[in-house]
Amino acid sequence: MDEIRLKLTQQRETRNCGALIFTETWLHNNILDEALALDGRSLFRADRTQDSGKTRGGGLCVYINDAWCTGAVRVDGKCSPDVEFLLLRCRPYYLPREFTSVFVAAVYIPPDANSKNALQELYEVISSHMAKKPDAVMIVAGDFNQTDL
Repeated sequence: MDEIRLKLTQQRETRNCGALIFTETWLHNNILDEALALDGRSLFRADRTQDSGKTRGGGLCVYINDAWCTGAVRVDGKCSPDVEFLLLRCRPYYLPREFTSVFVAAVYIPPDANSKNALQELYEVISSHMAKKPDAVMIVAGDFNQTDL
């Protein structure tokens, strides 16, 4: 966390990012949100659950810059043996009229995952939300390991 805080104070490119997306956070419910707080940013996290079939590792964390958007909401998320994802919907202050909102998806596909299943799960979620909000922008970022996209 100290390194992230330092980069936010020292690097303008990092400080101005609308979203900071982290994978393999290794967070768990004993680590409080307060310990992860960053000034001027809203925290969204998805810790690995037992649904993944694994006992440690994984996890996702997204920080939304309050200067970019303060109304971000979590709209979906999943933790399975093949994929972990966290989907947020944002309505930035400055957005071209042709776009209604911005979806930010944080994704982690473990190295031992069935990539076909992982991509299918991801496709279904993204398609479902884009069908509901066809004028939205979808940003997908994360660690896809050896998945052939």
